[in-house]
Amino acid sequence: MIDVRRAGPGDLEPALEVWRAANEARGHAPAPARVERVRAKLREPGALVVVAVDQGAGETVAMGLAEPGRADDGAGAPVAGEGHVSMVFVAPARWGAGLGGLVLDALHAAGWARTTLWTRTSNARARRLYEKAGYRPTGRTSALPAGDGIMQLERIG
Repeated sequence: MIDVRRAGPGDLEPALEVWRAANEARGHAPAPARVERVRAKLREPGALVVVAVDQGAGETVAMGLAEPGRADDGAGAPVAGEGHVSMVFVAPARWGAGLGGLVLDALHAAGWARTTLWTRTSNARARRLYEKAGYRPTGRTSALPAGDGIMQLERIG
């Protein structure tokens, strides 16, 4: 049985490990400084961290992080009614099992009128997940240093 719930303090390190394992499996092993930035982000007061825990195995198998949407591409003040999904990651052994959708549903329960996110343009699996959950491209894109690009998606309602 999979339990999807808001993370407690004891869930944050297992959530971080899911994030790390998924990035490594996709060939994007994070540097130690990046791991520390994500660890701090998971602990921020406005963070909505959700975990999916396999009760039978006693392990965290997926995680997600959302936060209030902010003006000025995240640098400005919070925008009422807006949320931003910063990350949704599933343990590689569980890819394709529908866990990402469960995590997104739990994040959407925050009830924002508009939710945005950014994803790599090359990550077809993530794009399918987000499109299935009602996200649509906004037309905004940006390049990453490694040559890949990212695109912004939004969900209304």
